[in-house]
Amino acid sequence: MRKSSFKTGLFIATRLTFNKDARSSFSGPIIRISIVGIALSLAVMIIAVATVTGFKNEIRRKIIGFGSHIQIINYDANSSFETEPISKNQSFLPLLRSIPGIRHIQVFATKPGIIKTRTDIQGAIAKGIGSDFDWSFFAENLVEGSLFKVNDSTRTNDVLISKYFSDLLKLKPGDRFAMYFIDEQPRGRSFRVSGIYRTSLMEFDKQFILVDIGHLQNLNSWDSTQVSGFEILINNYNSLNFISSEVFNIAGVQFSEDGSKLRVINIRERYPQIFDWLGLIDKNVWVLHK
Repeated sequence: MRKSSFKTGLFIATRLTFNKDARSSFSGPIIRISIVGIALSLAVMIIAVATVTGFKNEIRRKIIGFGSHIQIINYDANSSFETEPISKNQSFLPLLRSIPGIRHIQVFATKPGIIKTRTDIQGAIAKGIGSDFDWSFFAENLVEGSLFKVNDSTRTNDVLISKYFSDLLKLKPGDRFAMYFIDEQPRGRSFRVSGIYRTSLMEFDKQFILVDIGHLQNLNSWDSTQVSGFEILINNYNSLNFISSEVFNIAGVQFSEDGSKLRVINIRERYPQIFDWLGLIDKNVWVLHK
């Protein structure tokens, strides 16, 4: 029945559009205007859907660039950036690396502090990275200077700052500044700007600078095996729920070797307000499709 109706409609449309008598009649210009109007409407709809989808994917990619897809941290870790350590020598790591879809696993640490130059001060979060850090995201967003290298034998004073901090504090590659960390008593570290990144995601550009994880281990009185946690990068965002469940079944249901309980959290759980907002964009796309 549907096939017959389609053929009937196609026959009528063909006669109205391509028939010489129809083109020269009063209805000819109306038909042509209608065709152009429908074509423009479809073009605008396709562009709108592509723009909204591309915007959503780009925002999501940048959030993941800062926080990875999945994190394994101490179960006692709260929402602040002062964390309890876990050991980076976990027996389950080979099993995690064998999960299909996991691209990379790296250690990290975080600690809030205050950047001080000769004329300005500004709060920031120092994110400590190790020699296993995947630089691909920040390499794409590097605007000045260069990335720095971290190795396990020596500690580097080079750091990567955002364009926001560069403009605010008037820092450029090669400049030095002090950063103070408040514990029982203030302790400072002198850093050198190696490079400047810009992601245009201001919620994160206003917070993070990248430093050698060794500095944060020393400031926290941790040994070289203690970190804030692990960051896991996966190949396909659509597999996030499945891989998160697999990681939890391996790492989240046991105690670590130092006796602490581990927590598995994915990027949607870490930043629910942002992903709820992106979910509203999905509804807009659904309406356009309809």
